Amino acid sequence: MITIPTSPKGPTVYVLGALPGGAPFQSLIETALDTLNVGPCEISDLVTAPDVSLADRSAILEFLQDEYNARGAFIAGLAPQFLDEASDAYDDIDDACLILGEVGVIVRQPGRLRAAAPRLEAATRAIDRILPRETPELLILGSGPDARAVAAAVSMGACNARPSKVTIASTDAKGLADVRQRIESRVKQGELEIRHVENPTEHDRLLALMPPRSAVIDASLTEYGVNAVVGSAALFPTQGIVCDLLSPAGKSRILAEAVQQRGASELTIHDARIYTHERRIALMQTMFGADASAAQLKALREHAEKLDI
Repeated sequence: MITIPTSPKGPTVYVLGALPGGAPFQSLIETALDTLNVGPCEISDLVTAPDVSLADRSAILEFLQDEYNARGAFIAGLAPQFLDEASDAYDDIDDACLILGEVGVIVRQPGRLRAAAPRLEAATRAIDRILPRETPELLILGSGPDARAVAAAVSMGACNARPSKVTIASTDAKGLADVRQRIESRVKQGELEIRHVENPTEHDRLLALMPPRSAVIDASLTEYGVNAVVGSAALFPTQGIVCDLLSPAGKSRILAEAVQQRGASELTIHDARIYTHERRIALMQTMFGADASAAQLKALREHAEKLDI
């Protein structure tokens, strides 16, 4: 059972779960506090088990709602466990939470809790930087929360890119079920195809059918681990875009394959940096940037992109 902390003496933001980056992520929060002129604010870890019980979640939300000095909480790893659409614990639930099935940030205003899922905004901004408007088709590998965010952002028409077909392919039936339940009925742009594959090498066949200038985004880090998401027979579309959404270039198996074909097929290659930067900004803006100016957000972006997270 979780131990609820004592009442904070001053404005405090909490971190629930293990956010990536550790100390550098705390540095990012400190940068956001300074850049966005938030004022003094403490940063406190709220230690939780890998799974949060209903009683623990209720206790955490009650604490955040009741404590005057609580600014809110960042949630990582536990995000799906903090969404309960039938609960009255939140006064406001952003639509992005319902689309992705998670709560990534809880923002407290006096007497009110707002549930937010900044991952969708981050995916939208990242795709706008990665994909041209005229991209004919998009293949998304994986069905975890980041893959689902990309599928939602593109197929719901939130991005500038207008592919006629988006395919999300995965060995994870549960993740794909979430796509069917939460995203499929909301498609506004092109066609969304959901493919349950038995083996990651089946992705090679999907790649081979894509027309020139199409894009493939690998967001399958946790699904396949160190195993290649595509095989040595993968043939990327001519003048296509290949992006590993979650891995740096030196650790990406799909980018290693794409590099071999970059010259002959005129490929454009992206690693995780763009999406990582957009995730940082979306998290900080959601928590602290409601009244931020364009100049402040620009300064925050410049600081955030320098951090080694």
